[in-house]
Amino acid sequence: MIKPRRLKKGDKVAIVSLSWGGLGDKQFIHKHYIAKERLEKDFGLEVVCMHYALKGSELVARHPELRAKDLMDAFADTSISAIICAIGGDDTIRTLPYIDLDIIRKNPKIFMGYSDSTINHFMMYKAGLVSFYGPSIMCEFGEYVKMFDYTKKAVMDILFSGWDT
Repeated sequence: MIKPRRLKKGDKVAIVSLSWGGLGDKQFIHKHYIAKERLEKDFGLEVVCMHYALKGSELVARHPELRAKDLMDAFADTSISAIICAIGGDDTIRTLPYIDLDIIRKNPKIFMGYSDSTINHFMMYKAGLVSFYGPSIMCEFGEYVKMFDYTKKAVMDILFSGWDT
């Protein structure tokens, strides 16, 4: 299995909406801003949203090919060190026909998500890449009031200093 390079301050991380596109909906967009601020301030990361990540649940639901394009573009972009899922959902499986495992294999980077993102973890496994079942933008990173201390510690321990490569 290929281990992606661990994160360091200043690295760029991409947000993707691979299943449910609610992060871009008016009633949830504030979670994006909360998470972005925390990832930048608390972890020292540069956060970018892939093109369709904030387009809203209706567009995202209608276009699995665009969700897959965001994932493939994030893997192909050599300036991006990690990819974090906005949230899970129930529709990632429809992206499968649009996934290029060679792009994933040739551009190893951290991929993190949970719930319906398990489909993506199987993609990473099939491509030979270690992936991380962990926090999402809308829930853990976008938690109200503050991010749980144990979540922050786990992310630091695992993604910033958890292995040698």
